[in-house]
Amino acid sequence: MTSFAFRRDIVTKPIFSWARGVLPAMSDTEREALEAGDVWWDADLFTGNPDWSKLLSHAPAILTPEEAAFLHGPVDELCAMLDDWKINWEWRDLPGEVWDFIKREKFFGMIIPKEHGGLGFSPYAHSEVVRKISSRSLTAAVTVMVPNSLGPGELLMRFGTRDQQQQWLPRLADGREIPCFGLTSPEAGSDAASMIDTGIICKGTFEGREVLGLAELAQALHHARSGRDTVGSRLQGL
Repeated sequence: MTSFAFRRDIVTKPIFSWARGVLPAMSDTEREALEAGDVWWDADLFTGNPDWSKLLSHAPAILTPEEAAFLHGPVDELCAMLDDWKINWEWRDLPGEVWDFIKREKFFGMIIPKEHGGLGFSPYAHSEVVRKISSRSLTAAVTVMVPNSLGPGELLMRFGTRDQQQQWLPRLADGREIPCFGLTSPEAGSDAASMIDTGIICKGTFEGREVLGLAELAQALHHARSGRDTVGSRLQGL
């Protein structure tokens, strides 16, 4: 018996059999995600005998001149504005001038095409920008990363209607709208595929049009903070 056969039959198969019995069944969402793409060269790693020539045959990713200029221009400027200690332990937030700079320079629109007001950068450029910012502040890096990865921009580009794209992509690109991503769950931690949470969609009327409850709540808080009315009066329709 070869060492490969020994490892496969005596070690790996029993471990897989045990794991199959204790791990939860694959959900439909997980299966769809797994079948949505391919494994490229990564699959070779799990064979135990990767074809390195296959990997080396691919040319390394490079930045376009525009992407390189952004990395050595606005990204450097942003890094110089960041004080990680104050962000984490004094301000508990990015300072206002940093938020304004991120929006003005379209950090939130790196993956959004130029025709919709974004920068139209490659995934490699996005990665390099986040990598550089993270060397100064993880808070700022994640703030820039999430709208370009977990945010709705790519979903709108792939599956949104023309009207939805024209309405939301420019606003996401220049920071007029800042997306959020709800991931934490008491039963699943940060494992989105294991979340069992449920929610209720509330609708109300605001300025003569129907809106979702979340938007209504945001408007209510805005008006309350500005002293124009109270939260309660804004939520009567919910």
